[in-house]
This record gives sequence, C-alpha cells and structure tokens, in this order.
Amino acid sequence: MDRCLILRHEATAAVVQGKAVLPIDLSGMRLSLQLSTTVATLLVSQSVGARAQSGVGSIAGVVRDSMGQGLSFAKILILGARPDRGFESDSGGNYRIPSIGAGRLQLLARRIGYSAETLSVVVLSDATVRADFVMSPTPDILPMVVVEDRTRGKMGAFNQRMARGVGSFVTRAEIEKRQPASISELLRTLPGVHISQRMAGEPQPIDMQRSRSSSMQSNCVVQLYVDGQPYPNGNIDDFPPLSLEGVEVYRSASEIPADFRTRNATCGLISLWTRDPEAAHRRP
Repeated sequence: MDRCLILRHEATAAVVQGKAVLPIDLSGMRLSLQLSTTVATLLVSQSVGARAQSGVGSIAGVVRDSMGQGLSFAKILILGARPDRGFESDSGGNYRIPSIGAGRLQLLARRIGYSAETLSVVVLSDATVRADFVMSPTPDILPMVVVEDRTRGKMGAFNQRMARGVGSFVTRAEIEKRQPASISELLRTLPGVHISQRMAGEPQPIDMQRSRSSSMQSNCVVQLYVDGQPYPNGNIDDFPPLSLEGVEVYRSASEIPADFRTRNATCGLISLWTRDPEAAHRRP
C-alpha cells in the first residue's frame, strides 16, 4: 500500500484503481479560506472608511437634460454646509467642486425651467468622485399678474385727466384713508378751495381762491358735476364720502378740461364720481 497523508485518524479506506487511499476532509481548508476572505474585506472597508473620514477630496461631474445635452448655469449646492456652498456648471454642463472635506455629502442641482435633483456621494481623501446629474424640464408656473387698464371704463377719463396734472384729484383710496365726515370736509383740505361754514345739514357754499377776488363774486357759482353730467341745484354733501370713487376740482376756467367746459364754468368746477352710476339720479 502506498503511503498517504493521514488527516483524520477515523477516516476509512477506499479503493481507487486498485489502490487504497484515505479521503481528505477539505472542510477545515474551506473555513480557513472563508476567514481569510472576511478579514481582507474588513481591512479594505476600514481603509475606505478611514479615507472617507479624513482629508479632502473633490467632486466632478456633468449636468445634462433628459436628452443628454449639457446644461449651463446649473447651480450645484452642498446641502448642510454653513452657508450652503454653491458651484455653477459651464457651457458644456461640466462642474467641479475642489477641496471638499472627505465624507458623505448631499448635492442639490437647480436650474430655471428644470426640476431640482439630489445626489448622495462619498468623498474620499485625495480622490475625485464622479457625480452626474440628469435634470427633467418642468414648466415654470408664475403667479397670475392682473394688469388693469386705468384708461378705460367709467374712471378712464378721470385717470387720464389726473395723469395730466392739471387740477386737484382725490381718489377712492385717499377718501378711505382720510375717512371724512362729509365731502365738504374733504374738499377743505384741497388748495384753493374755500367752503363757508354753515349749520350741519345745510348746503355748504363753495368758492375758489381765484374766484373770490372776482368782481363777479356775487354771481359766480362753482359748477358741480356728478358722473360726468351737470348736477344743477345740487349739493356736494348729497353723497356720503365713501360712496365716491373719486373727486376732481378745477379752480378756474383755464384749468377746466374740454370735457366739462361751458360758459357757466368761469368760477371753477367740481366733479364727483360715484361708485354707483345711478346715485346721481336719486337726488335733485
């Protein structure tokens, strides 16, 4: 019988091609090999972990759209940095973040017209990590902007005359801000307007600073218009102040625009604009 290596004393003999041999138990060798592999893996992991926890590295990549085209002017942010560090892609979509501390980081890519994208990367010491972004286009929904054409509608002519700067104007916003008890009280604040004080409820006579010096003062009457129409025998206090949309005052015939000019308007004119177009027909 040939000599053979005896690994286990309880092994049984076998006959192969007329020769007796002892079977070799490889389980011990397999276990040894597995242990060696595990130890090597742990050593590699510890080495990578150590590199990711110390030193500095860099990040480089490309920002592309869904068609593969590079996107310029994309903002790349390192989340969690104080403050957030930002970098920008070039005309080809390329970007680079140098000298960044090793470790796990979150990157955020932003660009107008595209959905934001995030990536998680592990930066290794003395190494450059690749991080590419693919961004999907998205429509930018802007808040609705309402543009009001102030030259049209009931107050269109009023706004046009106010823009010329001739005469005195009081808008609805100013009336609401001042909260006057009556229109005559409101008009007392305007330059060149003089209102004679009478008992509450009585008509308050109005004259203009220029007309007061006129030799025709006794017969000079300030014309009153409501919603663009003459309001003869009416009183400015016929309307509550908060019912008005605006007031315009012209102190002399030279200021009165063609819209209101008549032979009887030599002493000035006051035009009231109500919020309710029918308000002028409810009084004399």
